[in-house]
Amino acid sequence: MKKLSEKAFLACLMALLLAVPAVTLLWSRHKADSFYENRALAQFPAVTAESLWDGGFGEALESWYSDHAPARSTLLKADAAVQMKLLRRPVVNEIVVMGDMLLPFIKYGGLKEADYRRVVEETTGRFHALNAYIESLGSKFLYVGLPEQRIYFEDRFPAYLNDGKASMAAADAVFAQSLREGGVDFLDMRAVFDSLGRPAEYYPAVDHHYNYYGAYAAYRALMGHLAAEGFDLPVLTEADLDFVELPNPYTGSRNRKLYNLWPSPDRAVVGIQKDPVAFTRWDNGEPSEIPLFSLPATEEELVYYTLYMGGDFGETVLKTDRPELPNALIFGDSFTNAMETLLYASFNETHILDLRHYKEQPLKDYIADYRPDIVISIQNDTFFYGDGTGNDGVWED
Repeated sequence: MKKLSEKAFLACLMALLLAVPAVTLLWSRHKADSFYENRALAQFPAVTAESLWDGGFGEALESWYSDHAPARSTLLKADAAVQMKLLRRPVVNEIVVMGDMLLPFIKYGGLKEADYRRVVEETTGRFHALNAYIESLGSKFLYVGLPEQRIYFEDRFPAYLNDGKASMAAADAVFAQSLREGGVDFLDMRAVFDSLGRPAEYYPAVDHHYNYYGAYAAYRALMGHLAAEGFDLPVLTEADLDFVELPNPYTGSRNRKLYNLWPSPDRAVVGIQKDPVAFTRWDNGEPSEIPLFSLPATEEELVYYTLYMGGDFGETVLKTDRPELPNALIFGDSFTNAMETLLYASFNETHILDLRHYKEQPLKDYIADYRPDIVISIQNDTFFYGDGTGNDGVWED
C-alpha cells in the first residue's frame, strides 16, 4: 500500500509538472502581444541542434514561458497595485505616478553640450538631402516638430525625477538650428504652443500624444505657415467643426503600463465636420471603409488614441476628387493620426506614410512615383535624435 501511494503521488506530481507547460503552450497559441505592455510576446522557439548545443533554446524557452505564464497579466496588475497603493512608490513600471498626471521616468545619458551637434547632425543630414531632392522636383518640404507630453509638461516633474530638462532644451535648439542651416523649413510647434501659453487642455494626463485640441491647434499653425509660404488652401475653422467629448473612459499609453489602475480624468475628443469633405480611402494598397474616427459602440467601452484614423498603417491614401487643389504626402509617427482627420480636407489627394511600418520602397522612390506638391514630415521630439523610422532602408537613394 505504501509503494502504491508513493507511485500515485509521483504520478500526480508528474501530471502537475506537465500540465503547467501544456496549459501555457495552449494559452500562448491565442496571444501574440501584450495589450498593457504594448509589445509583441515571445514566440515558442524552434528546436534545432545548434540551439540545443549552445544553450540558445533554453534561454529562448525561458523568455517564452515568462511571457506566457498563466495569470501573468493578473499577477503583474496586482504587483502594480501594491506598488502604487500600498507602498506608494513615486515611480511604478517606469511611470511617475505623483501629481495630477502620468509622466515617464527617464534617466538621461548626460550628453555633453559639445556632443549635441554631432548627434543631431546624424538625423538632420538626412533631412537636408531630402529637402534638396524634393526641391529639385519643384515641390515644397516642411518639417513639423511636436513636443511629446513629457516635454509639454516638463515642469510637472518632481525636480529629482527630471535631470535632463536643460540638456534636452539645448539639444532641441541645436536640432532646429541645424535643420534651418541646411535649408529645411522647420515649424517648431513647441515654440508655437509656448506663444499660446502652453494650454494644459492640449495634452492628456495619461497619454504621450497630444489630444484633439492640441492636434487642431497644430493643424491651424501648420496651415497658417503654408499660407504664409503662398499656398491658397481651404482650412477647417472652428465654425466648421463640432468638438465632441466622448463619455467613454480614455486609456492612454501611460496608464496602460499601470494596468489602468490610475484614475484618469481624460476624455477623448473628436472634431466632426458640419459639412464633411467626402473621401475614398486605401490602407496598405487596399480599399478601406475605416472612417476618420473609429467611435465606440457604447459609452462603457474603453477608447484609445487609435480612435483617430483607426490607428497606425504603413500607408494610407485619402482622395477627395478636387483636382484644383494640391496633392500632399505626409510622413511621420502616430502624431500624424489625429491631424490626418483635418489635413486631408485641405488637399486633393493625401498620402500618409508611417515609416515605422512602411517598408515597400525607399521614401525618395515613393516621392518620385507620386510627385506630391507638398511633403510634410510630422514627428514628435523623441524622434529628433534618430531616423524615427525603425527602417533604415527608407532612406536609401
